[in-house]
Amino acid sequence: MITHLVPVVFSISEAFDIERLTENPDISFSFKAQPQKKEPLHLYDTFDWRAWNNNTAIILSRNQLNLIAVDNGKKVSSVGFRRTPQSFFPAEIPDDKTRSSLQAFSKLRAFLRYGTVSTLNQSMRVLDRNMKTVATIELRSILPSSAQEEKRFVTLTPVRGFHKEFEKLTRHILTNSYAGKTTYRNFFTALYDALSCKPGINASKAPVKLHPDNTILDSARELLLSTLAVIHANETWIPKNIDTEFLHDYRVAIRRTRSILARLQGILPPEELFTYKQAFRELGRRTNDLRDQDVYLLEANRFRELLPPAMRNSLNLFFTDLRNRHKKELRSFSRHIASEKHKRFLQEWESFLRSAPPSDPDSTPDARRITSDVAVASIRKAWKKVLRHGRTTSPEATDTELHALRLDCKKLRYLLEFYSSLFPRKTLRQVVRQLKNLQDNLGLFVDLSVQQDYLTTYLSSLERGEEVLPLAASIGGLVTALHHKREAVRKEFHHRFEKFDRTETETMFNELFKHYRQP
Repeated sequence: MITHLVPVVFSISEAFDIERLTENPDISFSFKAQPQKKEPLHLYDTFDWRAWNNNTAIILSRNQLNLIAVDNGKKVSSVGFRRTPQSFFPAEIPDDKTRSSLQAFSKLRAFLRYGTVSTLNQSMRVLDRNMKTVATIELRSILPSSAQEEKRFVTLTPVRGFHKEFEKLTRHILTNSYAGKTTYRNFFTALYDALSCKPGINASKAPVKLHPDNTILDSARELLLSTLAVIHANETWIPKNIDTEFLHDYRVAIRRTRSILARLQGILPPEELFTYKQAFRELGRRTNDLRDQDVYLLEANRFRELLPPAMRNSLNLFFTDLRNRHKKELRSFSRHIASEKHKRFLQEWESFLRSAPPSDPDSTPDARRITSDVAVASIRKAWKKVLRHGRTTSPEATDTELHALRLDCKKLRYLLEFYSSLFPRKTLRQVVRQLKNLQDNLGLFVDLSVQQDYLTTYLSSLERGEEVLPLAASIGGLVTALHHKREAVRKEFHHRFEKFDRTETETMFNELFKHYRQP
């Protein structure tokens, strides 16, 4: 006996007519239809499809923001939303359940409106001879916005206690040559198709699948083209100042580009290698102040909570000043990336990556080495460097030592990411987890150091006068609080490093390497 039935979705052609089912003598149902209604659907997701990739479609319709499970069409949550913004943040949502669901996808990313799809809907009840409702039907037409064909769907929903009628109706719909069973996922995908959009696909972040037997020159070019795609994808959005992750991902792509270039001695011609290393270093430098300001503004509430209540309001002047500086810095950087000089630089860089291999073997002696050999050698060397520097770090763990070790760990992490497609996923994940535990400690230490230095510099730049005394006192208190947090993180370092520098971690690395023999 069937105890649970779920709605069934059908894809139908224009010739399909639900009313004609009643002409079948085996069907003893009638239909009570509601008038057709036009309904615009506004589709939202983050830039990198956090909701869709977690099986959720976000649709705003009839002043309701709905989170809907892509696989079964069930509403996860719904909240009144009487506007159609180009973007919004989870913190703007008043309903606790909906806000928490959105924050589970991302707290930092804005949810962007990908577009609006026009639909034509009609609801009807399926009645038996006793005029009891045995099922409900919803007909949806996705109206094309261009030369696309109209797509039509029928959703048949059961009513408890009438599962036999539901199954009978399902069978008869399927015998119709103009209808075929489909899925909710296909319906939601069709909505994005109407926008000429492929949900869940972020081409700029697609992992690069390297072939172990390719030359390292070919693999390096693939990796560098992938980081260039990330740069292009985020560069369009940075001037709009919608969320801070566009700049963050942009900076990561630049750092990864520089990290790859740093390992291409003997693989790329030395003159071009030097030129592009310097160029990307300068491009990254241009974003430093902007990113620092992003971080401070994001952390505004946390900074306030580090101070006694009586000193918190004085920070308002600091954050107002910071926002003004951020606007100025953003305008300056936006002008730079819109300049013909910058565009020409990226075009030349792409042309260089796609050009014929260098013809001078003397200047590029390692260009023909096998990718797997270089990957194993590079990762092993970077891993050993982390161990060597970590083991020789003094008991006091000085600022210089921790800053340098953090860079060592970051280089190792990038190498593991670059060559991830060459190694068993499970083992690689375990290695990265061990490394990340150490990186989190070092990253927090450096972040606190940078914040402390920035605030100290800001404090020294304040003009003298009674009107700035409350602000100066609050900034001084914040510097002290950050100092204490930083020292606590410093004390934790040796414990974190010992967890990384153990036999289990060594076994994991050797497990990675065993798949490839070194020459």
